[in-house]
Amino acid sequence: MADERSFQAEAMRTGKRIVAKAQTFWEEQGMPLVARLQKNPNYKQYCGVVAACTFIVWYLFAHDILYVISLLAELLRTFGIGLLVLRVVKKTQSVQGLSLKTQQLYAVVFLTRLLFKLAYEQDYIYAVVELVAAGLTGYLVYLMRFHPHYAPSFSAESDTFKDVWILGPCAVLGLVLHPNVTQSYIINVLWAFSTYLEAVALLPQLFVFHSASRTVDNMTSLWIVSLFLSRLLECVFWFLALFFRGYARIWSSIVWYVICTEVVHTLLLFDFVWNFYRCYRQGMSMLLPSAWGLGGRETLFGSGSGLARDE
Repeated sequence: MADERSFQAEAMRTGKRIVAKAQTFWEEQGMPLVARLQKNPNYKQYCGVVAACTFIVWYLFAHDILYVISLLAELLRTFGIGLLVLRVVKKTQSVQGLSLKTQQLYAVVFLTRLLFKLAYEQDYIYAVVELVAAGLTGYLVYLMRFHPHYAPSFSAESDTFKDVWILGPCAVLGLVLHPNVTQSYIINVLWAFSTYLEAVALLPQLFVFHSASRTVDNMTSLWIVSLFLSRLLECVFWFLALFFRGYARIWSSIVWYVICTEVVHTLLLFDFVWNFYRCYRQGMSMLLPSAWGLGGRETLFGSGSGLARDE
């Protein structure tokens, strides 16, 4: 009896410590972030849309948690692409700072993924989301390549990453490592190819960021934040599916390289999102690490702006 009372007392003390730490974290980190969101309409609207999407998807499909997570991941990614289109046609009237090669790679990803979803999953909600993502990405490619107003603002000199070094290895990996979840060899290869390609399709864009602009506007940053959140949800999906829903027994041949692909993709995005968070906390626009202290210049984080001064 005494042991039970001692255990309960210790549990209460532990609970109080956890609550105190959570309260401290909220006061020191959460409240300042909320205050900034209220001052910045872009971030406030973004959080509102994400919250609304989460609520709607949960309300409609709460009976299947894996479906909720996967569909929400797809919606967030597509929403991010929509933000990028709005940035180009409404905010900046320019495609400066964007990588045509990344958009073309994503177009390939969405089209091949769409074929898989139609052939195997036969889920038309997923198919519509992928179709919208492919359409928006194709529209961006058209603007960057052919539109008389937007195409001149595209800087081909900055977009020099060799996309053949992405397509080639992904195609080879797709041929060698692919699941056998359908009766079609081609569809199986397309699924694997699109998964590998999506993990590294952002590399040309990151190369443009670091080699050319070194600063990223808010809406472009939110596009990548959306991709990151989408990847996090996909990681959660695979974790639950493999370890709690028995997918490891069903798709045992694809477990390890699916996880590796998701981890690589998430880490590539995490580096950008972490720097975005650091700049956001300082109340400044996104500034990449390659621009900090570049050429004997020092960023004045304490000023709350992106100003820099010579040493």
